[in-house]
This record gives sequence, C-alpha cells and structure tokens, in this order.
Amino acid sequence: MLFIVGPTEIEKDILDIGALPQVYMRTPSFSDRLHKIYENLQYIFQTTNPVLMFAASGTGSLNAACHNFVNRNDKVIIINGGSFGHRWIELNKNAGANIIEAKVEFGKSIDPNTISFLMKENPDTAAVFATLDETSSGALTDVKSIGKILKQYPNTLFIVDCVSSLIVEPFYMDEWGVDVATTASQKALAIPPGLCFMAVSEKAIQKSKNILTRPYYFDVLEHLKDYVRDQTPFTPAISLIYQLERRLEKIKHEGLENFQKRYFDLTNYLRNKMDELGFIMIPEHPSNCVSAYWSGKYNAQTIVKELQTRYNIEIAPSGGDLATKMFRIGNFGNITKSDIDDLISKIKIIISEL
Repeated sequence: MLFIVGPTEIEKDILDIGALPQVYMRTPSFSDRLHKIYENLQYIFQTTNPVLMFAASGTGSLNAACHNFVNRNDKVIIINGGSFGHRWIELNKNAGANIIEAKVEFGKSIDPNTISFLMKENPDTAAVFATLDETSSGALTDVKSIGKILKQYPNTLFIVDCVSSLIVEPFYMDEWGVDVATTASQKALAIPPGLCFMAVSEKAIQKSKNILTRPYYFDVLEHLKDYVRDQTPFTPAISLIYQLERRLEKIKHEGLENFQKRYFDLTNYLRNKMDELGFIMIPEHPSNCVSAYWSGKYNAQTIVKELQTRYNIEIAPSGGDLATKMFRIGNFGNITKSDIDDLISKIKIIISEL
C-alpha cells in the first residue's frame, strides 16, 4: 500500500487499461483521442491555453520550462523552500540564468510581499519560479497572490511547479495569471509514472520564440505544431495515454470541486488521526494530500522501515539531516478511509513498541 507522494495507488480498471494492445499513433482515430485528452487537460489546469504532453517524469516538464523560456544571463527569481524549490535553482543554473533566490525556511510559506519587494528592486526579471506544493515539507505557496503582484509586470513570466498539487489543490491558471504550469502523471492523476504536462500562455509562447539555445526533445514550439493537429512530435507513451484518457474522464465526470472536496475530507481524516497519536505537522500552511510530520521522540527511519518490512506499507522518508526526524504521508490515488485506518493502526503498534 503506497502512502507516499508518488507513485500512487491506482484503480484496478485503470491498471487493466494499461494492458491493452498498442496502436499506431499517426491515425485520425488516435488524433481524435488526443483531442479529447487535450481538452480535459485544459480543464484540470483551468486554462484555455495549450497543454503539451511529454513522455518523461515531472522533472522533464520543469526542465522544459527552464530551457524554453529562459535565455542565458536572464534574471530570474526562484522561491526556494525545500528540495523542489532547489530543483528550480539547479535547472536554471543549467540554463545559465542569473538567479535571485527567495529563500524560505523549511516548512514555511513565502510572504507574497517578499516577491513584491524583489520585483520592485528587479523590474527587469524575466521569470519568477514557484512551487505550489513544496513536496519535501508539504508547504503550500500562495500562488494566487503572487500572480496578482506579477500582473503589474507584463514582461515577467510566472512559472509554477504544480506536479504534486494540481487537481487536489485549487489552481486557476488563467485567472491567477500563471504563464507556465507543470504536472505529472504519478501524483493526483493517479496513473503510472512516465507522462508530464506543461500548460503555456501566449505570453510564454512569444518569449520562447526568442530563446537562443533551444532544447530538442522538449522544444515547446515544435510540440505546439503537433498540438494544433492533435498529435505529438515524437512517439507518445501509448499505454499511459489510454490510462490518462480514462482518468481525466472520471475527474471531469466527478467535477474538480467535488474531487478536491473528497480529497480534503480524506486528508483531514488522516490528519485528525495523526493528531490523536501526538504527531506534529511541519508546514504552517499545509498542502492537501501531502502531510509532513516531525517524528518527535521516535526515529523516523525506524517507523518507515517497520511499516515497510512488517506490513508492506510505504510512507515517504526524508533524507540528509532530517532522515531520522521527519516523514511524509501521501494519500493520492485510490486510498480510502479504511486504508487510512489500517495505516494508523500499524503506526500505533510500532510507536507503542518503540
């Protein structure tokens, strides 16, 4: 049982779809299928912008976001509150950007006024990079407020990593003024890893035309040529596309607000149970479906290992200096209250023994 932050528990009917025979993708029928998928991807991003699809993990879409929209020596502001904010920094270094780091204490969420101050000091900033859910700590970023600030700067792109948060968190790309947003298949979409997605505004597309060193596989302009004809420039992950199609249909049928409420209810159920066991959450503004906890008087590595080896339950460990001090629980995908009750009962046994 996977209580990690991706990959996730997958519904059996969607697992079964992954075993269907392969088909040739350069056909009208496959294009029809992709057309519906693209429309439903726009729905989950809440955008009228194109949503491009790559056969890669979520980091592939982050890589594409840097190398399509950042020129060497461009000034960029990066919100860094943990591992995934740091990933934006590493990717932008690779792109040769001039980085201004907005460092945030682990578990905290940036004050949007910090971005307002940095933009006033650096109005020539080419892009601001944020992470909606800093998965390493479970902290949520106020993307809506930052987007409102950045609307005053028409030459600055707003680029947001939504990999672990899209669908389970409210996110309105167009309304909030986001220019580039990314996600991946193995989080809230709850299908296997291997697909990532990037929604791009017209403003971002125009900026991409001026990028001097273009990526090849992740070239937005090449993908857009195929997007308008309901295709992909390279061989797509066909089995994953079958599963994506069905998953998006289910989300659309349930409705985003209902989908999010269901997950909020499950997450609150989990957190109430963890409160009863005495564990303290790390983030001051926690995101949905990623619950990060200090392990307190218990060794976090021991809890993770005991759940894994004795009960075949996976929760997400941390690394480095925090390896013994914290763990994270994800409840993406096909998780029920009964599954949460089982997890809690096993944690209760382990800590009573410890």
